Amino acid sequence: MRDADSHGVPNEDAAGPPQGGPAARPPKGKPGARLADVCARRAAVYQALALGFGEPTLAYLTALADGELVDGLREAVAWLGPDAAAYEPAFAVLSQAGAAVARTGVAAAVGAAAVEHARLFTGPGRPAVPCYASQYLDAAPGRAPRLNEAAAYAAAAYEAEGVVPADLPRELPDHVAIELEFLFHLCRREEAAWDAGDAAEATRLRRALDAFLREHAARFFAGFAGAVAAALPAALYAALAELLAVHAVVELGEQPPARETDRRPSAGETGRRPPTGDTGEQPPAGETGRRPPTGGRPTG
Repeated sequence: MRDADSHGVPNEDAAGPPQGGPAARPPKGKPGARLADVCARRAAVYQALALGFGEPTLAYLTALADGELVDGLREAVAWLGPDAAAYEPAFAVLSQAGAAVARTGVAAAVGAAAVEHARLFTGPGRPAVPCYASQYLDAAPGRAPRLNEAAAYAAAAYEAEGVVPADLPRELPDHVAIELEFLFHLCRREEAAWDAGDAAEATRLRRALDAFLREHAARFFAGFAGAVAAALPAALYAALAELLAVHAVVELGEQPPARETDRRPSAGETGRRPPTGDTGEQPPAGETGRRPPTGGRPTG
């Protein structure tokens, strides 16, 4: 993501795996410091997911093999206290994947991950898992199909926030990695607003993120995570799918909904009920207005 009036990508920290931790920003000092820290922690999880579902890279798999990725994510959600336990199954599988990468060697693992990424998400041939929101949401049960409605929703949300996706070949605005990058971008902008003492802008950004999740992305992510699991993926992608499913519902402050099925959605199905709820409240002093994940602040 970049600002629409910018010629560069302001989120250079999205180029590598999440790093750092609470020590990077002690949650004290000016009133918005704790809230800004929480935003950074939430952003770290979106960052790991966006990068993880993108093309495999040497940097990402090195962080996985070294344990840096899992340690940073565990630290990122630690502020949730007992609720952070919901992330542990995903972290355990990520740790197993990291151990396998360390045994194999990172260079060889990048090649193997690229083959699995292609099988699951890109082809050649028909990929095992649809990666676009429109493939889950445009033919919802009980209504006529609406071609490209989900893509148009995502593009309008990006435009409303004055950002455009970085140029990526083959990708439409409703691709899972692009939507995750947008959520990362919103968290970082909310963080900056709290740092600047602009509570009104920070609250507006939180509401924008909640609306994007509740009205669109969380419905997509649930079906996508189920489709990944049904494709019997390698450990890395199984863990990322579980992490995505958990993080989306934690961000909304909800319990994970019951899965209708763990199969790939067929035409006319989303594979999941859309979440419900209200998102318009001002966060009270010292709180976020929902229960975001804790832990490491991405570098930047």
